[in-house]
Amino acid sequence: MTEDDFDWLSTSPLGEAACVTMVKTTDVDAVVRGFGGMAGKARTISFAEAGDDLDEAYAVAVCRQGEYVVAIEANGFQGSRPEVLRRVSRLGETVSAFWNIEALTRFSYAVDGRIKTAFEASADSSKEGEEPDCLAPLVAEIDWEAGHWRTGLLLLASRLTGQPFTEDWLSGEVLVAPIAEHLEDMHPVTPGYESLEYQHPVLAAALLRAEDEALLTVAHAAVDEVVASAGLTGVPDGGIEFDELTRMARYEAGASGYGGYAPGADRLRLLALDAVRALRTAPNPLTAAFKTIDAAKLAKQLDRLDPAPMLAGFLALLGSPPPPSGADGASAGAGGPLERHAWITDHWLGLAASITYARSVPLDTVAAAFGGIAFGAGPVSLTDTPQVALRREGDWTIAIGFNRSPFAHEIVDALRPLTTVVNVGWETRGNKLAYFAQTGHDVAVVRPGHGDVPAPLVPYTTSLPAPAGDAAPWLLALGEAITGISFTPEGLDTQHTLLRPG
Repeated sequence: MTEDDFDWLSTSPLGEAACVTMVKTTDVDAVVRGFGGMAGKARTISFAEAGDDLDEAYAVAVCRQGEYVVAIEANGFQGSRPEVLRRVSRLGETVSAFWNIEALTRFSYAVDGRIKTAFEASADSSKEGEEPDCLAPLVAEIDWEAGHWRTGLLLLASRLTGQPFTEDWLSGEVLVAPIAEHLEDMHPVTPGYESLEYQHPVLAAALLRAEDEALLTVAHAAVDEVVASAGLTGVPDGGIEFDELTRMARYEAGASGYGGYAPGADRLRLLALDAVRALRTAPNPLTAAFKTIDAAKLAKQLDRLDPAPMLAGFLALLGSPPPPSGADGASAGAGGPLERHAWITDHWLGLAASITYARSVPLDTVAAAFGGIAFGAGPVSLTDTPQVALRREGDWTIAIGFNRSPFAHEIVDALRPLTTVVNVGWETRGNKLAYFAQTGHDVAVVRPGHGDVPAPLVPYTTSLPAPAGDAAPWLLALGEAITGISFTPEGLDTQHTLLRPG
């Protein structure tokens, strides 16, 4: 086959968004079950008649083509999910091609319940799976230029399976079944990327440092909170049966508008099922604690209750450990500028921070730029509420805020008519930026590793290595190049003026 054989695709029901999955088996019913299809509601009709069914939130049309069973989703994506691919590929070699109107794509190849390779439709896309380059010779033959990704995906599928996907496949009868989607895999939490770390960093830090027994104690308490909010007196038991109930609950809630319109009681029951499933199937106690706390917090919010007392109770179960403060055991490294600042990567400030340097201006002037009210003195400490810690060092005032301030550019704008000002800030899951301004000049902004360095910053960056991996050490090294101040963990232990920004 060639690309010309797919000219029909653009005017077909699959033109804008679809997922085509080919499973080397003769068992149509098993493929339907693998997709989470509800056999009791399935019906055999022509593909032309299946339009309304396939326009529903989740439905799949299945038919036999040679040695393969083909599952077609118009504007669907279930066949691209690892959870589905692992199930159906136990029946036989499986190939899946997915695309949508936003040019998101996915080609997947799975065998014996294992995903061998999966990648986006691009010549240089990164590949995942147990053998990511197993299809390299075939992939290299495909034209992945813009505008060719849909045909490229189907051409690769046809060459791999020996089954040419033609327009005739859409002209016969298909078995159409609504899908009660399989639940997502319970992936381990990734420190630095969990919402709890940003919304309630003190509790998150305590969880990250807790022993397994304490984490499970908190997870059980969180499940109890969700179950109570849902008004359930008992939670179903039994592994497969419980997962099936949760899957069906998701389908029923989806049918009634789980995204925002389902009755609150239904959403709370679904949260309770999800919380119990997290407790039972999480890969480790840390994941169980994070997932169940997320569910308990959402349950309180659905009940329009403040989750803070509950979260404080979870912290108490962990022994109410003091929040991380100051150096927290870290020490500056030796060597070049990146090595000296590498400690920030594993420090609690490495999650998110905003550091402002202002030259030759009083500390009160910098505090006023934050609109803050001073409330005490002490080392820099992790807090759930916004806080800025200020100190003088040499000719500079340094202001340190946990969680990158969304108005860092406003602080720079407020101070630059008075002095030279630098701000470096980062979030593990967000932006990493540096601002530099001098009186009477525009603000220069640099994002490490992205684009050219603005002219005002070139004299300070030429002596620095190229940023690599975590950008925070490079940003601190840039701050040192401009100010002459090495940002050390020991400096965090010194007395700072503490204020709450306005």
